[in-house]
Order: sequence, then C-alpha cells, then structure tokens
Amino acid sequence: MNQTENNVFDYLLYYISHQGRLPWNALKDAVIRLTDNQNQYKPSTYLKSLARLGHVDYDPMNLTKVAIVIAPATLVETSVENRFVLVGSRTHDFINEVNECVLDTGAIMDKQSEKYAPTTLVLSDLTDTIFTRLEELGIHISKAFSAKLSKLLPTPIRTTFPRINMPHMDSLKLFNLESLGYEPNIQHYGNGLYEIPDYGSNLYILKTGPDRRKVPRDWGEWLALSNAGRTGRFVSYVEKNKTLCVKYPLHLPIIIDRCATLCSGFPPELKGNFYHYLDVPSGIAYQITKSLYQGWEAI
Repeated sequence: MNQTENNVFDYLLYYISHQGRLPWNALKDAVIRLTDNQNQYKPSTYLKSLARLGHVDYDPMNLTKVAIVIAPATLVETSVENRFVLVGSRTHDFINEVNECVLDTGAIMDKQSEKYAPTTLVLSDLTDTIFTRLEELGIHISKAFSAKLSKLLPTPIRTTFPRINMPHMDSLKLFNLESLGYEPNIQHYGNGLYEIPDYGSNLYILKTGPDRRKVPRDWGEWLALSNAGRTGRFVSYVEKNKTLCVKYPLHLPIIIDRCATLCSGFPPELKGNFYHYLDVPSGIAYQITKSLYQGWEAI
C-alpha cells in the first residue's frame, strides 16, 4: 500500500478510533503496515503528531505499559474568531454525518490536508442550532480551550519525578546543551540529562549531583536547560503575527504542545530551525514560556 504521508496519519487515526485504545507495540506495527515497511519517520513521530492535536492521549513515562487512548470527538474553539477544529475519534461515516449536519444548518466544514498530521477539519459560521445538533452526535464542545488550558499548565520541579538508579552501561548518551542533540558520553555520570536505550522506548534520567530522576524526554530537556541557567534564546514570541517560536529540535511537553497547537488548530511549521506555532495570543504565549522555565522574550 503506497500511501502518502498524509494518508498514513489519517489512516492511523481511523485505526486508533476503531480500536479505542492501542498498546505501543500495536501502534508501531500499524505504522509499518501503513507504510509498507518503508516508513521515513519513527512511530513516536506519528504518535506525537496525533497527541499535539488532541486526537489521542498517552503517558510518555510508561509508553510500553499504558495504552494509547483515543480522545472523544471534540469541537475545539481556537483563538481565531469563527474557527473551530474537530479533534478526537473519527471515522469516514462519522465525518460524513458531521458534514451533512453542518450543511443542513448553513455552516461550513473545510477539510485541509496536512503533510505531517491528519486532515484538519475546520468548522466555521456556527450557530447555537448547529452546536446543539453536533452535541446530539456525541461531540463535546470546548470553548476557549487553549486560554483555559494555559492557566493550568504545570511547571514541574526535579523532585516531582521518581528516583532511579543510574545503570552502568557503555551506550549512555548525554543531552548536549549547545547542539540540543544526544551524544555519546565517555566520562559518564556528570550532571545532565541522559538517554539510555531501553526496550520499546528510550529511558531518560536527569542527574543533579547524587540525585537521579526518571523523567520524560520533553520535560527533561527543559529542566536540564534550566538547571544549567540556559533560560534564553530557545523560546520567543513575535507580537506582530502572534507566533510562538520554539528552537528545533527541542520537544515540547505534550500538554504544552497541545495548548500552543490548538490556538490555531494547525500543527506547527518548521522554519529556520524554529517551530512556529501560529495565532497564539500573548497571554497564552507568556504562560507557555514560563511553564518551560524560560525568560519572556517578545520581539
């Protein structure tokens, strides 16, 4: 089956919607089947894409033990006036039902293809009548989603995460604070964030003196930068066009990624070594920046 990347994301979303919940290994197998074993991206890339848009939820600390779960169908109000996006569980028949419902009430549903995400379903010109009709289809309505979520964003400290013993092995990699990549570490056990090969998904350990904590990769990277006093140049905000810029290849924690992404309803764009999150109001951008332990930089 020679599918475009867009189709892979779409079909993967349909498959998880049908299953309801999916173990990590089953998702990896699904990606292999959908790409004829010629996949250019890691299965985690597909998972993160679906999660940032609110289609699925998972626990990055226990990816091999806790199932990936489809989110309920939800109509999310973005930060752009008159723009809602439909996220969560979907099938072809369900989308057709929503489309018929929208057309009957004079609203609009636009399907926009994405390269690194499932098709974005944008609804506009909605009235109280259409909201009621959509709720009758089992769709939850979420107003001002990102604004509400931004007020709940965590800023976890190192001691939030569980202690763990540092394994003795030659394949440890250390997070480089300059390149933002992971490099082989010959002199083991200095302070920093370590990547350790593990079955299924890699293990990440944040070491600060004698203290060692098991952390998810995304939070670990920002904690490592903060511990080293690196709180600038990784996140900035362009006020003129409401764009939040995050340095590549840093990973945003899923809850923060979702908050930023659903301001526009579209996945971020990679431009000039920065991820660009569009249509992010300044108040939300500020809350996101502080949650990542970074200094506020508006340009």
